[in-house]
Amino acid sequence: MTAFSIIIPTYNQANLLYRCLKSVEQQTFKNYEVIIIDNYSTDNTSKIVKKFSKKIKYFKFRNHGVIAKSRNLGIKKSKGKWICFLDSDDTWMAHKLQKLFTLQKQSFLDIICNAEWVFKGKNKKLWVYGPEKKNFYLKMILKGNHFSTSGTSIKKSFLKKNKL
Repeated sequence: MTAFSIIIPTYNQANLLYRCLKSVEQQTFKNYEVIIIDNYSTDNTSKIVKKFSKKIKYFKFRNHGVIAKSRNLGIKKSKGKWICFLDSDDTWMAHKLQKLFTLQKQSFLDIICNAEWVFKGKNKKLWVYGPEKKNFYLKMILKGNHFSTSGTSIKKSFLKKNKL
């Protein structure tokens, strides 16, 4: 069974998509599939996709501005035990999937969210997401959801069980 399905929605970000897919290709853990949901890009997105592995499933889909529709289609097309989201303007460290694989084997987690480096010009900052030890719900109300899409992985069985 495929361990991870990496779902990448995109629209007219061919220059960034290349970098994104390069970071996936460089993963040290190789039991994954890539599902790209293209909102009918008018740039050279399809040419960028063709430069990469045959592990990529490429679909064109009109999401009418609702990126969640693209992600949901990716989930439906996925075969992996875990769903990993990756935005086409983001990249992963080469050991991300290996760390996720090790972590999920050692625990009974259904959702894993990791910290991430955010680069703005020459500055970089580590953004850490929870868990909050005190006032979790109050902080969620005041600050909003601080999970990063590209840093979130969800067990597919959890999504099905909870009809998400």
